[in-house]
Amino acid sequence: MSSDERFLEQADDNISSLDGYFNISADDQGVHLSVYPPQGAGQPVRVPQIIENLVERGISKMDNALLIRVVKEALGTPVKVADKPVEVEPEIQILVARDRMEATLQANLPKGCRPINIGEVMNKIKQTGIVYGIDSAAIESAIARPGSTVVCAKGLRPVDGVNAFITYHIDLESKGRPVELEDGRVDFKNLNMFTTVLKDELLAEKIPPTPGTVGMDILGNEVPAKPGRDLVLPIGKNVYVVEGLKVHAGQAGQLVVVNNKVNVIPVIEVKGDVDLSTGNIEFVGSVLVQGSVQTGFTVKAEGNVEITGNVSGGIVEGKNVVVRMGIQGMHRGYIKATENVVAKYIENATVYAGKDVIVSDVILHSKVSAAKRVIIEERRGLIVGGQISAGEEIRAKTVGTGSATNTDIEVGVNPQMREEYQELRKEVRKIEFNLEQTQKALTILRAMNQNSLPPEKHEMLLKLTKAQFHLIGQIETMRNRIAEIELALEEMRYGHIKVSDIVYPGVKLVVGTLVKPVRDPIKFATFYAEDGEIKTGSYK
Repeated sequence: MSSDERFLEQADDNISSLDGYFNISADDQGVHLSVYPPQGAGQPVRVPQIIENLVERGISKMDNALLIRVVKEALGTPVKVADKPVEVEPEIQILVARDRMEATLQANLPKGCRPINIGEVMNKIKQTGIVYGIDSAAIESAIARPGSTVVCAKGLRPVDGVNAFITYHIDLESKGRPVELEDGRVDFKNLNMFTTVLKDELLAEKIPPTPGTVGMDILGNEVPAKPGRDLVLPIGKNVYVVEGLKVHAGQAGQLVVVNNKVNVIPVIEVKGDVDLSTGNIEFVGSVLVQGSVQTGFTVKAEGNVEITGNVSGGIVEGKNVVVRMGIQGMHRGYIKATENVVAKYIENATVYAGKDVIVSDVILHSKVSAAKRVIIEERRGLIVGGQISAGEEIRAKTVGTGSATNTDIEVGVNPQMREEYQELRKEVRKIEFNLEQTQKALTILRAMNQNSLPPEKHEMLLKLTKAQFHLIGQIETMRNRIAEIELALEEMRYGHIKVSDIVYPGVKLVVGTLVKPVRDPIKFATFYAEDGEIKTGSYK
């Protein structure tokens, strides 16, 4: 037998051995069963197969005897075996959260349940009252996966308002932190121990609270936001408020925050010494040091400086400088006041004063310069060594020593004023030259036909006219100051030196440009310039 013949015989055997099968259909009359017999060696239909299929279709009530007969007969004709089943509805569960900001959906499809679509689920959701934040994609997911729970709607939660807060425009964080130098080292003499501010400077600002943003629940109701809390402005001493929000300094001084209140204190008080514990001090107000200023440290103030102890090789600058004990310069540092310097003693120091230097005991081997007077008449009232100069007057008890210590006493000189005078005269000459050039250019421009003057020439004419008036104003101001200095210098020509006890040899007296070395002791004398020489009169 050929291979083709064997293949055809095998196919014929397969066709002649078909299993029986059944078909279940339903209509308005009921459920009908058709059973078909097997062919050849095929297997017949079994009753449990049919019962299982009917149960899956939701049919639980059936005539078992009838089923057995229909299967046994296998006629292939439809036979009613059960009534039409009642169609099962899908279960749609929607739960709304207590705060009405969220809803969950679960779609259950029991056996025999009809199909479900998104439209009827949406209607169910809307019947619940949900109108806001519905998530269509989540609903489709719940339908595709029956029995799963999804969030089908979300509300918009309110955003609470931001509380009011204070923004400081002054750096308070770096207080007490040493200044870092360019090479990375730390300068422990500049510790930023004090925060200083200028008059009218903005110190702090209140950022008002915000009302917040309202939300919306899933039922369409507005959900109010919680507004931010307000706070009271931190108003302390010597400050004022602008626009109800901004705190400004009422005067220059030290910024101090106490009990959350911003204060401006016009005086810095240092309880002990100015040393490594405080660092250098630079302040726009006044400074009170309860201790001393140690070697190498600096106190600079735009106001007064009062030091209870000593100044030992430090630098002190201020409007008035008062040193209750004394100034030990140690040939380093200096004391400078725009008005007066007052001290118990001055030794090996450099001192400048815009008005007077007043010392109660001694000035030893120092350079002291005062625009008006140097007065040392209490206790010993002694000047020994160094150079003492004043614009108008020097008064002392004793000048020099019996051992002829070199001591220079000068009146009728004010180096700072003379330097200012020379600088002003030089500046006036320069401005006069600029004014002359400006006026020449104006003359040329004004000689041109103004109607046909190009725009750039017209603009130049306006600029030069403004510049001319500005230069004239500068010259007038400077000439007034020159006149004031000339008058002051003229008055200094009549300066005098008064010694109530004795002037020793070794002292050099200078009045203006006149010089008089003292070769013999002179007692109770006044020295002054007259007829081109320094004359000696009685002490008055």
